[in-house]
Amino acid sequence: MRIAQMNTTGMLWLEALRRRWSLRLTAGESRWQFVVHMAGWMRLFIRQTRWLRALDARDTLRRAAQADPGLYERWHRPYISTHFDGDTRRRIVSSHYAFMMRRFPARLGERIVSGGSARLATLRLDGATGAYLSLRKPSRGEAGELSLLLLTLDKQVLASCILTFDRSDSVIVGAVKGAGPHTPAEASREFIQASHGLHPTDLLVSLVRELAALHGLKRIRAVASSARVAGVSHGPGADGDDAFWRAQGGVPSSSGCLELPLSLMRAPCADGPRSRREKRQQREAFREKACAAFAVAFRSTDERFPAGATASASRDAATTVRARSPAAQQPASEHGGMLVAGL
Repeated sequence: MRIAQMNTTGMLWLEALRRRWSLRLTAGESRWQFVVHMAGWMRLFIRQTRWLRALDARDTLRRAAQADPGLYERWHRPYISTHFDGDTRRRIVSSHYAFMMRRFPARLGERIVSGGSARLATLRLDGATGAYLSLRKPSRGEAGELSLLLLTLDKQVLASCILTFDRSDSVIVGAVKGAGPHTPAEASREFIQASHGLHPTDLLVSLVRELAALHGLKRIRAVASSARVAGVSHGPGADGDDAFWRAQGGVPSSSGCLELPLSLMRAPCADGPRSRREKRQQREAFREKACAAFAVAFRSTDERFPAGATASASRDAATTVRARSPAAQQPASEHGGMLVAGL
């Protein structure tokens, strides 16, 4: 029996080392860097063996590690928050993938776990190029396991948010960034103007709240600047500062995080000059429609990713949302429409 366990352990190590070697090649890691990482594996041999067994014991984690060999050692170094210890890091990784496969529509969860991306919703903007929402694993895993992006139709990043589910009732936002380095400033200005003043990062936080409400989560946490993992970049200005989270209602909490309210009370649209009230109403209508279109991707009842619904926008008349399925129709925003697209 003991010999069989040793053989199984040896096979797990050999498979993990083989896949970790493939990661070295794709990441441009030197042989010396690889040796240093492997020394860390040996130093943590007992706990690393337990982790490899935990990854192999669950099909979801096994496939996630095959697609992202970095999972084999994700818990070795600071992860999401520098306040998280090794046990917490291992728990969060396990909880995240269990949550995705249990709560996400099957096709969506499978695609993300296998390293693919999913286009969730396209936002049509009056007088501007549209944008769309996408989910995928981040290129690096230090800040978390799931990247929510707002992109132009030319695939230029307007904003990104990295989040990770913890246990079954919490989500942690490891990073929020504004436009990517190759995105022209005009693209961001165009989106903000067409959405009546809604900033891309503000929209992504609203979508995180929508996701929390949809899945009945009780906590939303954002990592504070003092607990950020080295190497995790944040955009310039408020996007990467605690001031951004305080504006979102965040208050200091434990483990180097800020606790965010599940919903944020906004100023009544009836206040202020008429032009300002109208702009605020249009902005909030756009936000609500964006959240509704985003939520459709997670409300599949037959465990299939939704085929999609379309919405057009017009300043002259209200339009209707036409679903490809026989679902009931609902009014679309007068100033911004959404198209929910399948995979």
